[in-house]
Amino acid sequence: MNQITFKNWLAPIVATIIFLIVWQVFSSAWDTSGIVVASPIAVFSVLFSQAAYLTHHGLITLGEASAGFAIGSAIGIGLAVLFVFSGVAERALYPYAIIVKAIPLVALAPIIVSFFGGDIASKVVMAAIISFFPVLVSAADGFRGVDHDAVDLMRSFSATRWDIFRLLQWPQALPQIFAGLKISSSFAVVGAVVAEFVNADVGIGSIIRKSSYYLETDINFAAIFVAAIAGLFLFAVVSVVGRKVVFWQKPFDSQKQKPFNP
Repeated sequence: MNQITFKNWLAPIVATIIFLIVWQVFSSAWDTSGIVVASPIAVFSVLFSQAAYLTHHGLITLGEASAGFAIGSAIGIGLAVLFVFSGVAERALYPYAIIVKAIPLVALAPIIVSFFGGDIASKVVMAAIISFFPVLVSAADGFRGVDHDAVDLMRSFSATRWDIFRLLQWPQALPQIFAGLKISSSFAVVGAVVAEFVNADVGIGSIIRKSSYYLETDINFAAIFVAAIAGLFLFAVVSVVGRKVVFWQKPFDSQKQKPFNP
């Protein structure tokens, strides 16, 4: 068991070491001043020396992203359920969901901040907007992908539309729903950070904006690193919950996969 765990961690550890070496060599050779590209040594120095400061702002961004992720996911799943029971609602609302997704965040953020103000509400709304679409698409596809023979079998036993959804469509769609939730969990952090760019005195986005203005590249990179950690944390939480909820789905193990030979 320990050997398998070590093998699972070996590849990412080696990849990380190689990445840090290449990053250090590149930053030293191309930008010796450290203004454009901060070296890993400088970034980790800031992470340790300003750990409390970065953690405080990182937790604020994580809270905003988590709230927006929860709201956006609930809206996405709710709309997908509505589409299952109403084709008219799907034809009427689905194009607007696509339009909202197609709008660039940098263009939408000032409007959201102006409407909801510069406090936490605008950041949560931005995180929710960017989170709901992947969940909506994955849930809708999961509900549509139900086995038609199974539906006919349930109808032969006088199952109602709600029974078919509750006992068949919902369980079969859960793996795809959690796949969409994993994608949205990382997007939520992006939405919160972009909203913090526009008007915020706290949060990782505000640190990135201020450090960019004062050319504090090491702090900038450290803040980006904290934002990435926040996204990874949300992704890990969703993954753990998904394994508990979708307990019948066999976890993917790359070491047991055989090469494809046509």
